[in-house]
Parts: sequence; structure tokens; C-alpha cells
Amino acid sequence: MESLIREWDGENVIVRYDKPAEAWIFIAIHSTRLGPAIGGTRMKTYPNLQDALKDALRLAGGMTYKWAAAGFDAGGGKAVIAISEGLDPEARVELLRRYGSLVANHKGLFLTGPDLGTSSEDMDIIAETGDPYVFARTPAAGGAGNPGPFTALGVFTSIQVTV
Repeated sequence: MESLIREWDGENVIVRYDKPAEAWIFIAIHSTRLGPAIGGTRMKTYPNLQDALKDALRLAGGMTYKWAAAGFDAGGGKAVIAISEGLDPEARVELLRRYGSLVANHKGLFLTGPDLGTSSEDMDIIAETGDPYVFARTPAAGGAGNPGPFTALGVFTSIQVTV
């Protein structure tokens, strides 16, 4: 894993092992040149830690280019929470709260929302300890809700334009 980080062109990788949930957390900060690193939080089971880290690094780089292409004053980041299969629902909630604290401890270096394996409801839980650095919360919590349909529409429109 050390060589993956050393050879990466990004700025910073925050690594945390969450002992109660036996989960690894990687927050990859690719760029903050234009503004805070913004990207989703992905939660899934990976075959090994190297794959989880590679996913975070690759996705964070993609977010840098996405925000720049959209003209936003933001940089790219991405979080990956590598969990074991069969994580108990209560343990998952507590893991999300601890993750929210980790995000908040970095004082706006990284802003996050849902990605694969997380939802707007999860963002509500993360925001309990990670507010104001969490977006796409449920409408009941004052957020915009699930960004998935808008992402799908963007992908669909891009395909139409290129075909």
C-alpha cells in the first residue's frame, strides 16, 4: 500500500482503522488547489485493502477533473470504507458516526455525500458528527436527497450527445 500512495499524484491520504467495526477508512484528497476536496463516500467489501485504496485514489483523481470541468471552485476527493461482509446494522450506524467525526476533524478539507453503498439516510447519520461537511442528506434533514437520479440523467445525456 505504501507504494500506491507514494506513486499517486494526489495530495494526501487519510487512513483510519476502525477497530469496533473492523473496517478500514481511506480518504483520498487528490487536489485542493481550486477549493476543498469534494467526493462521495463509498462503502463496500473489497477482496483486499490494496483494492480499497486503489479505488479511493482512482476515484479522487476523477473527482478533481469532474469539478474542474464543471467550473466549480472545488478539488477532488473520495472516501472508501472497506467493511467486512455481514456488518451488523447497529455496528454500521456507529461506524458511520465515527466516520463523521473523522470528516469533521479535518475542518472542511474534505466534503462528502453518498456513493456506492451509502445513501442520503446514511449521510444523515454521518452528519450527526460530521456536520457541516456532509451533503445530499434527506429532505427531512434539510438536504437535497438522493443525487442518484441526477447522476443517471447526466450519464444518459452524455451518451446521447456522443452518439
